[in-house]
Amino acid sequence: MKNYGVTIKVRTSPQRPVEMQLKGSEGSRVVMSAAKRVIATHEKVIKALANR
Repeated sequence: MKNYGVTIKVRTSPQRPVEMQLKGSEGSRVVMSAAKRVIATHEKVIKALANR
């Protein structure tokens, strides 16, 4: 098999999600920052769906 200059790496095992406590002010801050990130990333799609 030809590699064309690409180095082949051994697959790593998938990482499982870490449980987080979303209670209290720290949890609220985490949720709000995640929501802001999603809104910023998908702003055009959200606006297009709102204008349907």
